[in-house]
Amino acid sequence: MVFPIYFLALIFILVILVATVIVYFQVYKRHINRALEATDGKRNSMVPPYRVAIVMTIIVLLIGILISYFVGYANAYKNYEEDAWEMSHSDIQTFYAEVKEVGDHSLVVEGISLNDENYRGEFQYDVWGEVSIYQQDTLIQLSDLSEGNVVSITLVTDRTGITNIFKIQLLADKK
Repeated sequence: MVFPIYFLALIFILVILVATVIVYFQVYKRHINRALEATDGKRNSMVPPYRVAIVMTIIVLLIGILISYFVGYANAYKNYEEDAWEMSHSDIQTFYAEVKEVGDHSLVVEGISLNDENYRGEFQYDVWGEVSIYQQDTLIQLSDLSEGNVVSITLVTDRTGITNIFKIQLLADKK
């Protein structure tokens, strides 16, 4: 597994926080020592270190929240993009049918007895331009199909659950 770049960013931010607090403690200590050595009693006030530590912690927490949000968004989007084109075996179904009626943009078929019980009835499908119809390796038109032809119909179910015809293959002519 590749080491995620955002871990490096988070470590870098934590190192900056620690370095800033350490440097501020050193500066504050030097300021206090000078104030104690001075006899005139006047000194410039400095913010106490605990307040700096609190402010820096809040800043780091806010930056950590922002980084977590964007990293989570990026990972979720990446996972969605990877999964969007993956299909399981149940998303693609093929069954065999006999053509009963051919319309301009529709096809009525009846599943043959070799099919699963779900594909043995009569089905009507709307067939549009994105559906490929083949006879062997040759692309044909819907109008080339006729009553009595045996076809295999490949259905694809998308992620939303909608089933569409992907391909129709003419297997045998009955003339």
